[in-house]
Amino acid sequence: MRANPLAGDTQEGITQWWLGLDPSSTEQVAQALAWLEAEGLLEAVQQTDGLVHYRRTVQDAATEARLDQLIRDTTVP
Repeated sequence: MRANPLAGDTQEGITQWWLGLDPSSTEQVAQALAWLEAEGLLEAVQQTDGLVHYRRTVQDAATEARLDQLIRDTTVP
């Protein structure tokens, strides 16, 4: 999100190309995208082709601070 804040993609694109995950991980990615949207970090935009694209909401100090907090609070097994 920080490396290319103007980028956006579908759930499937994020799963495969951004995260490099197997398509079977789509449900987990859907849950993560819904959570990021609820946190106000992403927005879902329905395109004219009917697909939903996710993109970063805004690029401001508050959003950057929230991303920093998420990175700090994330534990990797």
